[in-house]
Amino acid sequence: MIWLDFGMFAVLLGLFFYVFASSSITVLHRVYLILHMIFISWPLCQFISQTIASQTYKLFYLQTAYAGLSLLGVGWFVFIVFLAGESFRLQKGRLFVVALPAVISVVTVVVNPGSQFLRINDQLDPAKQLQHGPLYWIMIIQLVLYMAASILFMAKKLRSSESEGQRTLIKTAFNGISMLLFFSIADLFVNVYFIEYFHRYIPLVSVGMTAAALYLVHAIGRNRVFDIIKTVQRDVINTMALGVIVLDENHRIIEMNSIMKKMLRLRLGDKFDRDSIASRLNGLASREVAAFLEEERKRPLERIEFEMELDLDPFRHIIIQSAPILNPRKQPIGRVLTFQNVTELRLLVEETNRQNEQLQDRYRDLLLMQDELFQANKKLERMAITDGLTGCYNRRYLLQHLEQEVATNVRYGVPFSIFLFDLDHFKSINDRYGHLAGDEVLCSTVEAVRSALRMTDVLARYGGEEFTVYLPHTNREQADMIAERIMSAVESNQVVTGGGEQAIAVTISMGIISIESFEPSVADDSKAFLREMLAQADAALYEAKYNGRNRIVAGKLA
Repeated sequence: MIWLDFGMFAVLLGLFFYVFASSSITVLHRVYLILHMIFISWPLCQFISQTIASQTYKLFYLQTAYAGLSLLGVGWFVFIVFLAGESFRLQKGRLFVVALPAVISVVTVVVNPGSQFLRINDQLDPAKQLQHGPLYWIMIIQLVLYMAASILFMAKKLRSSESEGQRTLIKTAFNGISMLLFFSIADLFVNVYFIEYFHRYIPLVSVGMTAAALYLVHAIGRNRVFDIIKTVQRDVINTMALGVIVLDENHRIIEMNSIMKKMLRLRLGDKFDRDSIASRLNGLASREVAAFLEEERKRPLERIEFEMELDLDPFRHIIIQSAPILNPRKQPIGRVLTFQNVTELRLLVEETNRQNEQLQDRYRDLLLMQDELFQANKKLERMAITDGLTGCYNRRYLLQHLEQEVATNVRYGVPFSIFLFDLDHFKSINDRYGHLAGDEVLCSTVEAVRSALRMTDVLARYGGEEFTVYLPHTNREQADMIAERIMSAVESNQVVTGGGEQAIAVTISMGIISIESFEPSVADDSKAFLREMLAQADAALYEAKYNGRNRIVAGKLA
């Protein structure tokens, strides 16, 4: 009976080469061939184990056979999932989890700890020498669970699938697993439980694997399971938007899709060269194709691409790509030509370019409008913080600015000063020369004051003919010097009004307040401190006017 194992191995090996040689290799092929290799390993190792005398080698080959058998359940389950078209369910992480029990079983078989899986007792009758330990039954349970999962999966697919073709495939797999289970159960009873009645090993599992493989290969061939890939490939190439032509080494057409047949009216076996194409294209396109073919001849191992225009409706702009087909020795045995219609793309690009030009024009207009708005905003901002007549800052800006400055100066102990001045006898100037002349006097006086100030000083119109100057980082001594300079500049300023009369000279009265030291409590209420400063400066100004005008009076904080 030992040669029956070898015979089963030979049949399974022959089926393996038959499946490999008769079909294009797909993922489903690879999964089935892995399962088939598991089938092959069992009878081969069983045959070898029964033809050698060494107990050590015999145990080794038996362990190898059982290691392959441990993978049978997970191999069959994965094959069923791929056959049902749901391979997406077995991603890498899930596949590892699914295969983990089988892998553990294989490790257990190979390690065979304490001979708890398998051992050979040469003291017993030859038919009973092979002893199975408790780990053997764990492997059997693992196989039963995988087979049960496969059967449940197939039953679910049979209930849910509406495709008659897929139902046929599932039924085929179901029949195959039923056949394998029948022989496996028979082997369990004959070669394990009732071995003493038969007095020899009968390779029922090998027969079951071979019968299941024969049935599967026959059913697959009859139902053309794997040929569907070729059909799909042909359908895909005919439904592609690309035109495809496959040439042999002599530039004869050996395959093309329906688009190219309609476009150039070519047939299989025609030669794709200048003469055969010239009659189907106009002069310019014919010359472009001829130049393309010449370039292709010069660079047979390179991918070539060029774009051309055709007058064949509906194709207008065509991109032609040519790629070599190489054999395993990297020698060219043909070429693949693809023809892509990019007419809509070119029209879209042209339309996009036109729209981009329009957008650029609008963008330039928007930039001009933005600049105008920016200038207008700057003007509005200036108008909001400056006095419309004199051009210096207004009272609202001054108070906001002083509030921030005073808080900063108090925090860091920085000295500063404030001037408050107005023009002497300004009402009489308005009464004598008119308000227009009075405005000219105000503006000229402001310019004279500004000429005496520093870049960091802030001049603001406080109201009417009254003005304020904020001098940062200025102590009392420095403030007195600047105040004298302002008084001198105003006094020497001669204002010639538009009436052409004699020049008008004015003087100013000024109150000064200088802050050089701060109380800690000032930081708690800077607004109140600012109000107190301005009140003291105003009081000093009033004192200067009361004492005869055209003078400077320094005030002190209470």
